[in-house]
Order: sequence, then structure tokens, then C-alpha cells
Amino acid sequence: MHKIKTLKNGLTLITIDLPHLDSVTTLVAVGAGSRYETKKINVISHFLEHMFFKGSVKFPSAEKIATIVDSIGAVNNAATDKEVTYYWIKSAAKHISLSSDLLSSMIKESLLAEEEIEREKGVIVEELRMYRDNPTRYVWELYERLQFGNQPLGWDIGGDEKTVTSITRQEMVFYVDSLYSPKNMALLYVGKLPEGIEKIADEYFTDLPQRSKYSFKPYEKKKQTKFRVNVFHKATDQANLVLGTEGFDRHDNKRYIAKVLASILGESMSSRLFIQVRERRGLAYHVSAHHSSYQDTGSFTVYAGLKLEKIYEGLEVILAELQILTSEKVTEDELKKAKEMTRGRIALQSESTNFLAEYFGTNFVLDRKIETFEEVLQKIDKVTREDVQNLAQELFIKSKYNLQIIGPFKNTEKFEEILK
Repeated sequence: MHKIKTLKNGLTLITIDLPHLDSVTTLVAVGAGSRYETKKINVISHFLEHMFFKGSVKFPSAEKIATIVDSIGAVNNAATDKEVTYYWIKSAAKHISLSSDLLSSMIKESLLAEEEIEREKGVIVEELRMYRDNPTRYVWELYERLQFGNQPLGWDIGGDEKTVTSITRQEMVFYVDSLYSPKNMALLYVGKLPEGIEKIADEYFTDLPQRSKYSFKPYEKKKQTKFRVNVFHKATDQANLVLGTEGFDRHDNKRYIAKVLASILGESMSSRLFIQVRERRGLAYHVSAHHSSYQDTGSFTVYAGLKLEKIYEGLEVILAELQILTSEKVTEDELKKAKEMTRGRIALQSESTNFLAEYFGTNFVLDRKIETFEEVLQKIDKVTREDVQNLAQELFIKSKYNLQIIGPFKNTEKFEEILK
């Protein structure tokens, strides 16, 4: 399905040709994110994502870049996570050279103009305020702070307002020079590709400057002997809750079992939590379970947006469902359904050129290899009922729980009583 080639400057080119389409996603993934930051510059990865759209040597303004993208009916954007950042343009296939020209110029010769940096500080502050006014989003940032503590994995990707306003151009240049190296990046083309795709990659990306590269500070795991509860007091009409435990890193095969367990618990309208919390009791509109992995740790979480007056009942129901999984094996039908759901979701997502580019790009810059969908599914297929129960017994221990809540609650006492 995909082809991999290393360009002469060390940049990895990954192509996926889908000739039945008329579009192509051009994406550059970089092994850079907020866990590479110090407290002093805890926002710089995200800030740079903004600045790369503010003008380059060849395309000297945000207006110029936006006008070109709009004039060909394309869409462009970027995303910053804790371990990876990526930039992309999705366009008609005939505009692949122009998309390449734009992206390469943005990354290799961004102006990082002082006046634009100062102007963008105000934009990012408002972005932070917008997200923090959205409890369904902000609860996740607070949860990771609770689970991972005061170290880079526990810090917000967007930093805080004080850090945003104090960032300097010099710090941005140093950060780019330390991480935006061809050997720490991958170039993806996914969609209807021309025969000379490698020549296009060579033309626009082989002159990316060689830069140094440093690693992130490893996650310092501390043994958790007591559950943690945090309440963020906010006048809301709904209580947002995340209950979780430490999960498995990107190299641990238990993450495949965790994916199956999350599917059984809360990935669909027929999942256990959806039936118990929403359908039978009407306590929430949304409830779900999820496992996510970083390079050296992970998290297994349950999220629910609950009625304020029903939050305690909702928490009790969630805990009861987790406990059932530790004492009873799931049925063969449930296990089969979870595996088929994973297979079906991958099939649907694979129809998106953006999804494919993001998946393959992230996989490569983090792992230096590609785990194909078929390889993932083979490992999912090997999961047994015993595996699911054993993992539930390993994860769902009350002393390992982390509980983060946003809502109009004054203290944690009642929540602690329920966890006890």
C-alpha cells in the first residue's frame, strides 16, 4: 500500500498512491511537540505551528499563503501534539507541486517576523481562553496534568498566558534548529500521485537545512499508591468527568488488548458504558472509553458528560462496570464485535487521505517504522477473553485511579468517598 524512500538529505518520503481519487494530501510530520519543551518555553511547539503560516521568504505573508491556498480550492492546516507536529495541504491532484512548494517554504524559510510574533501572542491567548471555556476539551488537559504531574507530559500543549507573552524570536529559532531536521521528519503524499512524485519531493524538499536533534526528557514514572481526585470549580450546566489509570506505551503489546477493552467498554452505542449510563439510566449524552500511548507511557480513560445532579450516581455506575470486567470474562460475541468494529473503523478511516497521511507520518517519526493496518489487526485478532479480563484486573485497581472533574463542585470529599 505504501512506499518508503530516504532522500539524499535524510528526509523520509512515504507515498500512498490512490489513483481512483482526484485529490492528494501533502503532509510533513516532525518529531517535535510539547514534551520537548522546558517550562520556560512551554508553548513554543504550538506557537511555531501558528508562525509557519505567517510568511516565508518565498511567500512573505499570511495573506499571500492563504490567497494561494484559496485560489486553488485547497485546504491547509496543522496540529501540535505532545510528541509530534504536522503540517498539511489537501488539494486537487494537479496542484501537488504548488502544495509542495508552499509547505517546504513554510518549514525551511519561515520569516518568524518580530511584529508577527507579537501580534500572534494575542491570538494564541484568545485560543487558550476559548479552549478553557470549553469543559469537554479542557478536562483532558487537566486530566493529563493530574496523571503525569509536573513534567512535560503533564503540561498543557498551549502553555499559559504568561509563557505565551514572554516567548522570543530567538527561542523560536533555537527550537526550530534543534528539531526541524530532515532526519527527524517525514514527507507524505497520499492520493492520486503523478509518475514523477519522487522528483517533486527532491525538487522542493532536498534543500531543507540540516539541523541538530535532541531527545525529550524521559517520563519519570512514580509509583501510585493512592487514588487522585481533582475538581476544577466552574459554573457549568453539565459535569465533565475523566476517570483513568496509567496505560501502556507505544512499544507494549498490551496496548492492543487495551484497545479491545476500550471498544467493549465505550466505543459504540452498544458498548457497556453507553447502555448502562445513557440508555438505561439517562445520566449522560456522551460516554466513552479510550486508550492512548506515548513513547514511554500511556493512559486508559473513561469520559462522561453527566447531569450535575446525577454525577455521583454516574461515577458509581462507571466504577461498577469496570469492576464487572475484572470478575467476569466478556462474552465471545462481545469480543468478536469489538474486533470487527476495529476492522470496520480502520476501513472507513482509510478512505480519508488526511487520516492515512497523519497515521503513517506519526508512526514513522515516532517509531522510525510503519505498523500497517493489517499488522495491527493481526494483533487485535489474537486477543482472547482471558487477555481482556487479566488486563482489566491489572488496570482497574482503585489505588491507581485518577479522577478529574469540571463542574460547580466545592471539594473532592464525596468523590473520594465513592472511590473508597
